[in-house]
Amino acid sequence: MGRIVLAATIGILAAVPAALLARRPAPTERQPDCACRLVSLAPHATESLFALGAGADVVGVDDYSREPPEARALPRLGSYIDPDLEGIVALRPDLVVLAPAQQALAEQLGRLGLPTQIVPDTRMDDVFVTMERLGGATCRADAARALVARVRREIADAGRTAVGTSPVRAVLVVDRPAGDLRQFYVAGPDNFLSDVLRAAGADNVFADVPHPFPQVSLEPIVAADPDLILELVPGADASVAAARVAVWRQVAPGLRAVRTGAIYALRESWLPVPGPAVGRAVRIVAERVDAARRAREQVR
Repeated sequence: MGRIVLAATIGILAAVPAALLARRPAPTERQPDCACRLVSLAPHATESLFALGAGADVVGVDDYSREPPEARALPRLGSYIDPDLEGIVALRPDLVVLAPAQQALAEQLGRLGLPTQIVPDTRMDDVFVTMERLGGATCRADAARALVARVRREIADAGRTAVGTSPVRAVLVVDRPAGDLRQFYVAGPDNFLSDVLRAAGADNVFADVPHPFPQVSLEPIVAADPDLILELVPGADASVAAARVAVWRQVAPGLRAVRTGAIYALRESWLPVPGPAVGRAVRIVAERVDAARRAREQVR
């Protein structure tokens, strides 16, 4: 399905400034059952742990945990499909945090006597479930409640950016070959990215298909003639992002989104991750939704 599709489906690919993190309890405040030596093998879990103030307790992460920047200095323990089991055991964690797709690994670690916690990563509401579960596991329940409240406010505030009287029909491209507009993976229904589109005030063109990340050709996109096209290129430099946009102008100049300039390559590596930066993700998308609505009305 491609690297970026895997990122979206299991939550790979929310930089949260350290100043926003909850105060870490002093050692005397910790209880015996608090997990305080953590391995995180899912980016959304890593970002949530740091946002909760438990970053100093994280001793190892998966290869795709890149945010916040402090996580990049930690030992890397493989990917979700190829974990470094020996490396995990060697770090002697008292809790290993996993994504739902890693159930088999959880069972394997359990047989080795290592406690695990699986945290969901499919929908926007899973962001808050993850925060609450990890807050409980690390004895930071108060920090989790405060973080959940703050992120919910951010989402609500961001969504108001694109409030308008007319709907904006959007396509979110999750992955495609560079320089090619023949095959795409797009955000369908019932997934985190579709939830971000909705929170940002957009109507997902592919919300009614029977798969969360369908593979489509250019034809259904042309037939839908969306007002807005968003394309994920996490971590790409500006020239790569510009080239992605340019291909649309070359190959599909008749599309409404092309004619109005409402095509955007989203380079933020944290944006597809169902983690604490979801409010920022909604704000970025909402700004594009608002720009697309204004551009469409000017063309009329």
